[in-house]
Amino acid sequence: MALITSGMTVLDIVAKWESTQAIFKSYDALAGECICCNALFESLEKMAEKYSLDLNTILNELETAARG
Repeated sequence: MALITSGMTVLDIVAKWESTQAIFKSYDALAGECICCNALFESLEKMAEKYSLDLNTILNELETAARG
C-alpha cells in the first residue's frame, strides 16, 4: 500500500517524511522555481500539472524516499 498519494499536499508529504524534501528540490530546476516555496499547499497532482512534471515518476521517487 502506498504511503504517498497524488491527493496529498506537498506540505503533508515533507512534514511527515523529511527525506522527501530532497526529491522536491531535485525538481526545482525543471519547475523553474522552488516547489516547496511556491506549491507547498497544492496537491501532488496539481503541483505536477502546474510544472508539467510526470506524476508517476515523482510518486515513485517520493515513495522510495519515504520508505527509506
